Amino acid sequence: MSAQVLVAVTGMTPQVVTETLYGLAEREAPWPDRVKIITTRKGADVVSRGLFDEGHLAALCRELGRPTLNRDNVEILMVPDANGCPVDDARTLEDHEALADFIMDTVRQLTADDASVVHASIAGGRKTMTFYLGYAMSLFGRPQDRMSHVLVSEGYEGLPDFYYPTREPREIHDRFGNVLDARDARVSLADIPFIRQRDQLPDMLRSQGEGVSFRKLVDLINLGTHPQEIRIELHDAAMRLDIFEQQRWVESITFSSRFDWSWYQIVAEATRQLDGSLRRLATEEDGGHALGWQMLIQLSHSLGLPLDHPDDYRAQVRDWLDGHEATLEAAGIRLGDFESSMWLGLDVSQVTYRINRRLKEALPEALASYLKIEQMFDSRSGEHRGKRTRGGGYAINLSPGQIRRVD
Repeated sequence: MSAQVLVAVTGMTPQVVTETLYGLAEREAPWPDRVKIITTRKGADVVSRGLFDEGHLAALCRELGRPTLNRDNVEILMVPDANGCPVDDARTLEDHEALADFIMDTVRQLTADDASVVHASIAGGRKTMTFYLGYAMSLFGRPQDRMSHVLVSEGYEGLPDFYYPTREPREIHDRFGNVLDARDARVSLADIPFIRQRDQLPDMLRSQGEGVSFRKLVDLINLGTHPQEIRIELHDAAMRLDIFEQQRWVESITFSSRFDWSWYQIVAEATRQLDGSLRRLATEEDGGHALGWQMLIQLSHSLGLPLDHPDDYRAQVRDWLDGHEATLEAAGIRLGDFESSMWLGLDVSQVTYRINRRLKEALPEALASYLKIEQMFDSRSGEHRGKRTRGGGYAINLSPGQIRRVD
């Protein structure tokens, strides 16, 4: 059975938690097994006092006949400031970015559990907190997850003494001292529809996104919608791909295998030179071996390996396998993989698949689509088509001016 989790942001009004719970009960929605309350340090004191010390949460559970929610299954999470300390009130840009990262990471962790259903309440807290929670749900929310806002009848909203409509008469006072009866209030939940972008996120961010800031994730997503702003630099020695928005660095991806990195460099350089010759031709000798020679030349340049058999492709491959095992393995190239990938000519499909999977794991889908390797040069005209073609030369979907090699 799925674990039901209610996550809510609050400021100085813990009532939004009991009001949301009341609304869930009214619509006979699943009752939460756990509650996560995101608030400030000051807000945490108010929440703890109102829900636990004054007993409003326990009273609500008893009155509705629902399972008890107490300190064992209700967690109060205090957002940090830029220095990692619980914040009283986010006032600086750095504090707001820390707040955004905290909310994003909380939602990411909750939605990483396949056995959970998350209901997010955006009824309380500062406007920035509700925005970040809503946007985090849009980024990480799954089909089963929901988001809502609580609606309270006029005159009762925000009153410090009102927590939910009681079954028996209960006297409370409004801001002007007028007497009201909590029993007469009306509380309901309004579903908030939201666009789910989870499938467009990098695979690793969905469950293991520690250290990735809210701002960086938004920058990467936005960059994928403005491909003309993309710039990349290839650093051969470090096997690192740097991604820029114009001149502003956004992200770096480091490769672990010199073999994969070499093929990416070859393709990027062909794109930069508008060279459509990187294609598999009709025969092995013209096709696979031609691409294999490209790999050998690139690896020779990067690793300092000799090219002693310029007219005999397989003899050169065998020479490296027999005499330069340590150099290949130190570069992250296992001998068995090298032989299977190169003996009949370059196995383009496998190395391209690994590279494109690496990009998909690290980047939002739209951005990765401009950096991945595909056949994009027209097989007849040699023109870079900017889209996948049959039988054409390999390229990435950028223009020459967007690519820079740093040796």
